[in-house]
Amino acid sequence: MPQTEERINAIEREITGIRSDVRLQNAMLIKCGEQMSDLRTGQHELRKGQEELLTITTDLRAGQEELRATTADLRAGQEELRATTADLRAGQEEMRETLEEFRSAFSVVLDEVRQQKAWREEFSDKVARVIAKSEGLDS
Repeated sequence: MPQTEERINAIEREITGIRSDVRLQNAMLIKCGEQMSDLRTGQHELRKGQEELLTITTDLRAGQEELRATTADLRAGQEELRATTADLRAGQEEMRETLEEFRSAFSVVLDEVRQQKAWREEFSDKVARVIAKSEGLDS
């Protein structure tokens, strides 16, 4: 019977080894489960990060489009300002020409006034002599 006992002991050792292996496998399965959970959490965080990056990229593109539109508006405003400036310069030139024409006309009128004043003074002197002669005051 020693063989039976030896066999039973050997079987018990095998069962103990198997139990130890099962416990080790259970511990490994638990560890794998924890690692899977960590991987899922990491994957979730990665997706969240990717979504945030996509949001940032979308916002950046929208900002770039807004900047392009603003730049286009500014360029249009600049062109409009240039056209207005050209119109103002043309108007300024017209005003200079009109002012020059006015100065010329004023000079002509002033000359005419001077001539009339000189004629009036000369005529007044002649009238005064004629009146003096007619009154016999002429000596």
